[in-house]
Amino acid sequence: MRKTRFTLAGAAALAAAAALPAAQAATNDATNLAGGTTSLTNSGTVTVNSAALTLIKAVFDAGSGTCLASDDADAACNSTTTVSVPAGRTIKFLIYVDNTTGVSATDVRFQDMLDDTGFTYTAASIKWATAATGATKAAIFTAANTGTALTDAFDGSTGSNEYAGIDTGVSPDNLTVGGNAVSPDNDTVNIAANTVFAIVFTAVKN
Repeated sequence: MRKTRFTLAGAAALAAAAALPAAQAATNDATNLAGGTTSLTNSGTVTVNSAALTLIKAVFDAGSGTCLASDDADAACNSTTTVSVPAGRTIKFLIYVDNTTGVSATDVRFQDMLDDTGFTYTAASIKWATAATGATKAAIFTAANTGTALTDAFDGSTGSNEYAGIDTGVSPDNLTVGGNAVSPDNDTVNIAANTVFAIVFTAVKN
C-alpha cells in the first residue's frame, strides 16, 4: 500500500485552506487607510447625457451659393431632398456632423460615394471648417467654402489636419473623412462639444 506524506508546511497549508470561508461578492465598503477622523462618504450622482450625432448632406449652387436641396428637407433648402440640375452646372456638396452634446466626439469617421457617371469631381476642391451648433446651413456652407483646403490624397499623419481624401480611381468616387491609428486614411476628426464639423467639395454635372 502506497503512503503519501505531507511536510509540515504542506499540512499547514491544507489546514488553512480548509478553514477559508466560501467566496462572497465584495461589498462597496470604504476604508480610511490614512487613519484620522475623516470618513469616506458616498460618491456624487453621475448623470449620463446621450445624443446621436447628426450627419447632414446638402447641395449648393457653386455660383450663387444658394442651397438647392438637403437630406433633412430644410425649408432654407427649398424643403426638398432631391434636385435636378442641367449638364455642365457646377455644384458644391456640403457634408457636416453636428455634435450637439456637451462633450467632445472623438474619432469621427464617415464616407460619401460620388456617382462619377453623373458628376465629375473637381480636383483639389475639398475644404473643411467648423461652426457653432445651431448655425444655419448657409453659415456652415460659407465657413466650409472659405475654410482650409485639403489635398485629395489620403494622409494619416496625426496633427496634419488632413481630415479627408478622395479616391477617384474607383467607381463611385470614394470620399473618406477621418481616420485612426488602426486605419489611418486621414488625420483623426475630433469634434468639440456644441460644434459642427463641415466638409465641402465641388463637382460638375455630366
